[in-house]
Amino acid sequence: MSFSGIASSLKDQLKDHLDLQSHPILVFGKDGQVGRSLQKLFKEFHLPVVFLGRSECDLASELAIIQTLNHYQPQIIINASAYTAVDLAQSDETTAHQINAKAVELMAKYVATISKGVLVHYSTDYVFDGLKESAYLEDDATNPLSVYGQSKLLGEQAIETAFAGVRNNTLDSVEGFVGPRYYILRTSWVYGDGKNFIRTMLSLANQKEELKVIQDQRGCPTSSDWLAQIALQLTFSNTPAGIYHTVVDGETSWHGLAVFAIEIARQAGEGILVKPENILPIPATDYPLPAPRPQNSRMNHQKLKEALAAMPFSAEYPHWEAQVEAYVVNYVTQKLKS
Repeated sequence: MSFSGIASSLKDQLKDHLDLQSHPILVFGKDGQVGRSLQKLFKEFHLPVVFLGRSECDLASELAIIQTLNHYQPQIIINASAYTAVDLAQSDETTAHQINAKAVELMAKYVATISKGVLVHYSTDYVFDGLKESAYLEDDATNPLSVYGQSKLLGEQAIETAFAGVRNNTLDSVEGFVGPRYYILRTSWVYGDGKNFIRTMLSLANQKEELKVIQDQRGCPTSSDWLAQIALQLTFSNTPAGIYHTVVDGETSWHGLAVFAIEIARQAGEGILVKPENILPIPATDYPLPAPRPQNSRMNHQKLKEALAAMPFSAEYPHWEAQVEAYVVNYVTQKLKS
């Protein structure tokens, strides 16, 4: 089902969830890949929504966050913002924790007191250490390897604590109060409108005759457009609150993704300098970085699949190859036109 089709199916659902006229939806992180996808998606819905970037609300400032929440008084918050400079976070721990944990805590504490409130927050596979042999489940033990992963985990925990606190106080006994919900969407290897691995590989493939790409880290490439769609589907559903591993079907390595994307680009008419046999697989140890990465980023997404299947406005669950192919063809087509 297209974005337009989902929007149409949701019309009857909206009145049951929020007063759209007095409480606009608030989206943090408008300039990131997911934020840009959310902006594109919301054009299909014609809903009152406010998109915020750093210039509108500095998430490193607690005062700015509190003033923003009090000003807009949202009933729904979608937090697509994050401190994502994984390597820089190793030496900038304070800022990473402020944006990925403290800012999230403030959002959670606010929404947790709102009747019918909803908080959607994007998290990451980096909350795991990547040592598990199989795909991670939502309730598997977390053990982040980096400051970035630690800060994102603290954000998750802050949300769970805030909403658990509401269940333990008197708000649920207030007449007319409908318990708020949260959705923590753990995802991985995101690509969309912005700097990402796929675009980097396509650029290098036009410049170099040989590429070396890591082959011993595995995960699932995930479209930011799809992540935006999932956020809206969950927001306007009765799906139970909690953590959901939000990735599509299939898995690959960084090397496998590079080979696939470059071949699709070649078929789409992009001038590719590097030959397929010269895209060489290497171990991660050959490309050391300040922050360690999980070797296994695979996440079991059965919980999300079952939740989506129960919705009247769901679509066929996608595979990473189909989504990457569409993304690369569109990217190359737009590039050739310009």
